[in-house]
Amino acid sequence: MHKLLLIFLLFMGCSTQKQPSQTSKPLILVSIPPYQTLVQQLGGDAFAVQTVAPSNSDPHSFEPTFSQIVPLKRGVVWFQIGECFEKKLVPLLTNTECIDIAAGAGPDRHLWLSPKQLAVQAEIIAKTLSEHYPAEKELIAARLEKVKQSLSVLDNEVQTQLKDLSARTFVVSHPAFGYFCRDYNCKQLSVEHEGKEPRPQEIETLLAEIQTQQPELAVALPQHNNKGAQAIAERLHIPVRVIDPYDAEYAGTIRKLADLLVNPYDPE
Repeated sequence: MHKLLLIFLLFMGCSTQKQPSQTSKPLILVSIPPYQTLVQQLGGDAFAVQTVAPSNSDPHSFEPTFSQIVPLKRGVVWFQIGECFEKKLVPLLTNTECIDIAAGAGPDRHLWLSPKQLAVQAEIIAKTLSEHYPAEKELIAARLEKVKQSLSVLDNEVQTQLKDLSARTFVVSHPAFGYFCRDYNCKQLSVEHEGKEPRPQEIETLLAEIQTQQPELAVALPQHNNKGAQAIAERLHIPVRVIDPYDAEYAGTIRKLADLLVNPYDPE
C-alpha cells in the first residue's frame, strides 16, 4: 500500500508538469500484446494502442515502474483481462474507462488462445470503440467482420489439422492453454501447481502421474520457470518446445501449438 501511495504521489506531481507533445490519436490501452494486435485490427489507423505489461514480462506477477505508468495516463479506454496488476493501476488512471473483456472467465484468463473466445472479445472491443468514437463505427464494424471471419478460418484450420490426431496430451510448465484444449479436445498436464514449481522431491510423484498419460510433447513458456517441465521431459524422453502465449501474433501462437502437437519432434 505504501509503495502504491508513493507511486500515486509521484504520478500526480509529474502530471502537473508540462508533458512532451503526443500524437493526436486517442490512446487505447491493453493489458498484454495479443490484444494490441486485436485492437489494431479493429481500430485501424484511428487509434494508438499501447500494451501495459511488456511482452517479456509475466502478467501474473508484473509490477509496473513509475516510468512505465506515466505514459498510460493518456489512455481513454483500457481493455483489461483481470490480472492483479490492473487493480493496482486503476486508481492512478482516473480518466481512463476500464473494460474487463474476460469478465466471467474464472481463474483462467488466457482467452485469446481460443479463436472462438477471441471473437467474442472482439465484439466487446468493437462495441466499446464505436460508442466512444461514433464517426468510426462503420469502419470498425467492417473490420470486425473481417476479424471474425479470420478467426473462424483459423478455428476450422486447427480443427481439421488435429481431427485425426491420436496423441493430444502435452506437458506444460504453466497452464496457459486451457481454452485451446477445450476447443480442440486436448489435455495439458501442468507441472506448476498453484503458481509454484514442484520441489525436487515432488518430481517423482508428478512423473508417475504424467507418465500414465503418455504425452509426446513438453511446452516451455519464456515467462516462467521451466525446470520442472524440462526435468519431466528428460525422464520421459520427449522434446521440449518453447511457445510464448503472450506473443502479439496470437494466430501464430495457436498455429504453432497445433503444429507441434502433430509433429512434436520437428525442429523449430
